[in-house]
Amino acid sequence: MSIFDKALQTTFPGAVPSDEYLATVRTTIEDLGYTRERTLPLVSICRDELTTDFFAAIQEIWGPAFTLAGLGGVPALGRTGWDAAFSHIPNDNGRGAVLVLGFPHIGIEDDGAIGVTLRPGQTTPTSTCGALSSIQQRASDGTLPTEVDVEDYEATKLALRLVDPDKPPSSLVDLTIAALEALELDLWSALDAARVWHDHDVTVWCGVQIHGHGGRDWIWPRDAWFTGGDGERRRVRHS
Repeated sequence: MSIFDKALQTTFPGAVPSDEYLATVRTTIEDLGYTRERTLPLVSICRDELTTDFFAAIQEIWGPAFTLAGLGGVPALGRTGWDAAFSHIPNDNGRGAVLVLGFPHIGIEDDGAIGVTLRPGQTTPTSTCGALSSIQQRASDGTLPTEVDVEDYEATKLALRLVDPDKPPSSLVDLTIAALEALELDLWSALDAARVWHDHDVTVWCGVQIHGHGGRDWIWPRDAWFTGGDGERRRVRHS
């Protein structure tokens, strides 16, 4: 086993290549009646350029997607953005379907270094996720913000949301998991508040996107749920 593979499986056991993950999603939700024609993908990932290939792969399968998130992958669109997203779900054949995908991200380099990625055109690896790495560093330094800075709105709001100054995260991995938990909570809060499942089938898939050297991506899958017209949230069984 390579140093990278050992770091990947130690840190995120069960992680799979991103294309394999998306194939599993596709097969699983097709069995739930999802088709490209009736499905709107809503995607909550970081705006980092490293995430764009994954976003493109999602669109290749399910068509144009609505972006939910900003820094750290946590939804940042607000009430107006959520209203817009939900108003775009196909309904010309009756009940539509929404596929929600949510992933903060992190890098692992070939030498096993966690939290960095060697980006194209650069000579040394840089932080991934940059926003979460900055928050982790400020937590370590004791310089976390005490209020939202309108000139750095997303990062300061995210720091206040994710970090208890009295119990700072012990690692970037822990902070990434905290972002995942916040992300998933926000997704369901918006979906349930709008009762989207009343008119549309809803499936939510969440985990962590992991970038390896040379543009290789993995997904650590954590949660997959489906809600139909009865409003009952059921865990999706998938391989």
